[in-house]
Amino acid sequence: MMRMMGCWYMRWVIRSMVDGSWPDPSGSNTNNGTRLVRAIQNFQIKLNSKLQELRKGLVMKVLFFLLGFYCAAAFATVIGQTGDWDILFAGIAVVVVKAIGALMYRASFHILDKLKSLIAFFNYWKADLSLGLFLDAFKYIFQPISNPI
Repeated sequence: MMRMMGCWYMRWVIRSMVDGSWPDPSGSNTNNGTRLVRAIQNFQIKLNSKLQELRKGLVMKVLFFLLGFYCAAAFATVIGQTGDWDILFAGIAVVVVKAIGALMYRASFHILDKLKSLIAFFNYWKADLSLGLFLDAFKYIFQPISNPI
């Protein structure tokens, strides 16, 4: 602590939450810019790395995403024709969605490490399959009732 103008001031050491570094106690800033500038630069670096990660296999991700929506429309159309198999196919769809989710988010399953990218692609398929089935359900809810008169 130091005494300035009759008041007691305490110097607080604040740790940066962005990069985990401690400020220089001598007060000389060896880095260019303030902590705010460094925080913005770190955010830009992290954002650019995330965008580069998303760009890997973008065409296959979009393909599997659209394929999931197509499969949802096909399942709803074909299964809805008979009406007898609805419960069985709904159960199978739930099992498939849960199995893909379990494979995708299980971190300690070392056997499937080589297939991680393929499982990630099927996760996109699963997401749009679920969305497509959800949206397809609204087709049947909002059908107008025709008047037989």
